Amino acid sequence: MDKKLLFVIIMSVGTMFIFNYYMKNNQEQSRATGAPENIRAGQAYRVPSTPNLNRPINTEIDFSDKKITTNEEIKTFDTDYCSVSFSNYGGVVSGIEFKKHLGKNDYPLRTIVKKSFYEREQSAFILALDEKTPFFYNLIDSKVFDDHVDVVYQAVTDNWIIKKSYTIYKDSYKIDLKLDFEAKSKDVTAIRPRLFFPAPFIGEVEKETQSGVVVDLDGRAVKSISERDLDQVWASPSIFGGQDKYFVHTLISDHSNFVQRGFFRRSDDRLFPVLEGPELKEKSSFSLSFYVGPKLLDNLVAIDQRLEGLLDFGWLSWLCKMLLRLLQYFYSMIGNFGVAIIVMTVLLKIPFMPMTIKGNKKMKAYQKHMPALTRIRTKYKGDPQRLNEEIIRFHKERNLSPTAQLSGCLPYLVQMPILFALYRVLGNYLGLYQAPFIWWITDLSSKDPYYVLPILMGLSMVIQQKFSPMKDDKTKVMMMFMPIVMMAVFINFPAGLVLYWLVNNVLLIGESYLGKTVFK
Repeated sequence: MDKKLLFVIIMSVGTMFIFNYYMKNNQEQSRATGAPENIRAGQAYRVPSTPNLNRPINTEIDFSDKKITTNEEIKTFDTDYCSVSFSNYGGVVSGIEFKKHLGKNDYPLRTIVKKSFYEREQSAFILALDEKTPFFYNLIDSKVFDDHVDVVYQAVTDNWIIKKSYTIYKDSYKIDLKLDFEAKSKDVTAIRPRLFFPAPFIGEVEKETQSGVVVDLDGRAVKSISERDLDQVWASPSIFGGQDKYFVHTLISDHSNFVQRGFFRRSDDRLFPVLEGPELKEKSSFSLSFYVGPKLLDNLVAIDQRLEGLLDFGWLSWLCKMLLRLLQYFYSMIGNFGVAIIVMTVLLKIPFMPMTIKGNKKMKAYQKHMPALTRIRTKYKGDPQRLNEEIIRFHKERNLSPTAQLSGCLPYLVQMPILFALYRVLGNYLGLYQAPFIWWITDLSSKDPYYVLPILMGLSMVIQQKFSPMKDDKTKVMMMFMPIVMMAVFINFPAGLVLYWLVNNVLLIGESYLGKTVFK
């Protein structure tokens, strides 16, 4: 690898980490200095230290029905996007399969799976009460329309009649849920309902992790919740849910102010967002909407523009989205994501090639004068004013620019944002999951099983160094080990990302060859 490129990469990575560290510290300081007594809608706080909001969070569910008293009945409905199953055990969504996104063995990916009677607390959209929670519901209505499906369940307790009405849309990943509570008498004990639903978990994805999502205080964007902040409580969040690498389950709108607080429950290493409602003493009705689907740009923004923040592209978001749409366009033309990555890499590199070749020529021409400049600096090192005059005169007589030695780095510096943006896109894009390239590479989102691409990438770096011989012995030794280091770093990276880096290295070799032959 060219030492100029190495220098630019190190400086760029350092800048990115400093920026992220500064932004994170600012967010933590802002959260820490927020006055507890002035809690705003959507703001996080810690219950024990917050006056007037210190009601303990309740993550427990005490079912009134301890034994199985009726048979489970599953109702399944198909839409253009997914297959959704409902169960009378809890009146819940018992399963979702995404038809357009296949996993291993070509089975549709599932983020909600059927639970047994003894795992019922982990079902999707379980409604818990402060009193004993009903578990057995009756299906009282189900209708299929051209654009949506309506499913209604009802449960009856000693004091309340509870109705859960679902609307599943056929042209999106949106699910509406209407909750109706009707007291049997005027002097019933008040209840505070809580709605539990699981964060998505596919299971077959390597190193899959779950995290929370919440809307920011301005209500304009969605952000991820770090692991250490999951023990907090959020006041009346309008967007609140959980996510994994590729999917998200989240509240997207609360039309009737049901959610008073949002918090999380952990069960069997799984994450469950909890939406806590208001205290109820009389007949009440609430309407909620959820996004339950993949983290794909077009699907997210079709429901709510703020959801694009779930893609977690960071401060290069605008560039990541542009590259993502470009990748999707090439895939629609070619039908192979691996080839699409190659084509995109080449087309992104071509505009910079003349600049890179010209910059390298200028820098090499300037380096021929370095011995003379070194002699001038040695001769006048004790006289700074004379040294400056002699260096200026030297450049004028030979029509040289002092910035020429940096011109070779400029093209690399311009391309660094593209490199980082592609890293974020290729490492987190659902379209690459289980997407084949050629022969042994059957999943561009996973590492190369035989490490062929990382090895070829290392060899390409060795070849590239042949076009940029180093005179400094220390630099030579360092550059000898760089291919090995980079192979070790990339060996477990997604194959799609390694493919991009390999093609980029091959293009750098082509640049060096053209610079030495055609444009010498």
